Amino acid sequence: MAVSRMRKIQILAHDSVRSDVVAALRDEGVLHVTSPSIELGTVGDSETRRMREREIAGELGKLEYIRNFLKPHYVPSKKGLDKMFNPKLFVAEKELRATVDSFTTEEWYQRCVDLEGRMRSAEAEIVRKTALAAELGHWSDAGIDVEELVDTRLTRVAPITVEAGESAELRASLESAVAESEIIEISGSGATAYLVIVYLKEREAEAALILKQHSARWADLSGATGTPGDAAGRLLDDATGLSDEIEKMKEEAAELARNYEDVLVVLDEVSERLGKESVQENFGSTEATFLVEGWMRTRDEERVRERLATIKSVTGFADAPHVPPLHIETRDPEPGEDIPVDFNNSGLIAPFEFVTTLYSRPAYWENDPTPLLAPFFIIFFGLCVSDGGYGITLALLALWLMRKMPEGGGRQLMKLLMMGGVSTAVVGLITGGWFGIDPDVMPAFIRNAIVLNPLAEPMKMLNVVFIIGIVQIFTGLAIKMVVDFKAKRWLDGILDQFLWIVFLTFLVPLGYDFILGGDVSPGITAIAGRGAQICGVLVILTGARKNANPVLKLLGGILKLYDIVGYFGDVLSYARLLALGLATGAIAMAINGVAEMAMGIPVAGPVAAVLILIAGHLFNLAVNCLGGFVHSARLQYLEYFGKFFTGGGHAFQPFASARRYSEVRRQES
Repeated sequence: MAVSRMRKIQILAHDSVRSDVVAALRDEGVLHVTSPSIELGTVGDSETRRMREREIAGELGKLEYIRNFLKPHYVPSKKGLDKMFNPKLFVAEKELRATVDSFTTEEWYQRCVDLEGRMRSAEAEIVRKTALAAELGHWSDAGIDVEELVDTRLTRVAPITVEAGESAELRASLESAVAESEIIEISGSGATAYLVIVYLKEREAEAALILKQHSARWADLSGATGTPGDAAGRLLDDATGLSDEIEKMKEEAAELARNYEDVLVVLDEVSERLGKESVQENFGSTEATFLVEGWMRTRDEERVRERLATIKSVTGFADAPHVPPLHIETRDPEPGEDIPVDFNNSGLIAPFEFVTTLYSRPAYWENDPTPLLAPFFIIFFGLCVSDGGYGITLALLALWLMRKMPEGGGRQLMKLLMMGGVSTAVVGLITGGWFGIDPDVMPAFIRNAIVLNPLAEPMKMLNVVFIIGIVQIFTGLAIKMVVDFKAKRWLDGILDQFLWIVFLTFLVPLGYDFILGGDVSPGITAIAGRGAQICGVLVILTGARKNANPVLKLLGGILKLYDIVGYFGDVLSYARLLALGLATGAIAMAINGVAEMAMGIPVAGPVAAVLILIAGHLFNLAVNCLGGFVHSARLQYLEYFGKFFTGGGHAFQPFASARRYSEVRRQES
């Protein structure tokens, strides 16, 4: 159900048509390539191909570097929503060829590397000069040129910095341990003291130990000449000059970025070449032939055959021109094979594939659960958001965004949200939720449409969500029962699924009466109690029927009866639908209350109230849409899928064009 039927295909071809076959398969985009299941013996030019693949990958890496370097300097030709929803560039085949032929990757790479190197060097020099100028500012009172702070033949002369509180102790320690020393304080304002120390080189060890004990730091003033003040000024002037140079280099980069779109086109083309080479890693090869093996959808087989039939040999068959350059074999899948899964749902169901794949794809031989979860998910989403105004807003916003988006996952998600908005609007209509406004002040036609107000009657709404949950649980058990019957596991279907459906059916009125305090007639209670007892005994007797040991069989049956607790917990999980729905309405009412209080502010009150209403309700809509999606999906995964769905399938990923930035417009022949 809703999973595309697959066919295994093997294409054995002469090596002279390799490039034609690869190009045809890529253009058709319908073959999921796998490793060959048979050994062909001698490998042909695999090492040459790998070398070619490495060369293309190297060129692609350089193009990625060029793209990353030029992107910050690029002014997009598309603006606003057009850029957001239609980011790809459209290029004609003739224009594509001209762009690729005229572009020299190595030349562009070297230009960008050189330009970036100069920019980074200038930036580093600015940082160095600015830091040195700031450091020199503390030594402006030295009274001598910086280059005079140098060692002599017998003495060490160096500027140092210490914490201001350590200055006096350092002086005392140095004078005590190294009598032949002098400390000159240049400045001592703030938390740091700036000193010049002079001592004999022969006392280096003692002086160094004392400086270390007082955490002294040697100031690096190298690169400065003249007085500290003059040197700092020159350094700042140099930094300003370098900043001007960087601006010129940025202009140079912006000039290069005028060709940014050409870079994207070439990058895509090289990426396509790499894809063609990489896919051949999965080909089997001999000296003269190659084998392509994989999976394709049954509906695409004729198309693939017709396309490959157009390939003609140009070499290698001079002695036998009647021999075709390739041969195709196809067959149906066999049990145990690893078969990729492709969904095949209708337009209304397809958006819900997003929800299914977040959990897992079905195995190939398994039914697709997407059509089975779709009605429940959309109802649950509506119950969670539960506000008609929010629903209409969400539906219109999703519809507008959907019309702007190209085909793909984003558009499918918008379709899902649009349907969720419609469901929310319906729920809001029958529950009286409209932007948190009190239903009593709404027009009569809205009040008359209210069937149940959750804020006024939460227990009734709780019963409704429990009933919906029970229906979904029963549906999951029924699906599993049908699966068992189809597999001719008749006893499993009856005792593990049908028996529990009957058992839980008897337990429902008992739970409603004794747990929820509902009004159930004594006659129904008596029948339900007797039926539940009989079903319980049957569960004990058959729950562990596959165990050969009689004692373990009885104990296993008793443990199987404990599953009642699990089903009870499953039903309670649906209470989250009520909780989220109530939260939406309560927050909406709170936002309205805050806006009403803001109206009392003189002059700015009305403006503030409008801003609070717009921002508050948009925030509430976004948060509750997220919560509604997450919790609706959670109920599918834990309470529903666990009853019948195995999963574990992997996606059908055909070898096809995968351009990220551009799209080629084919010329009509």
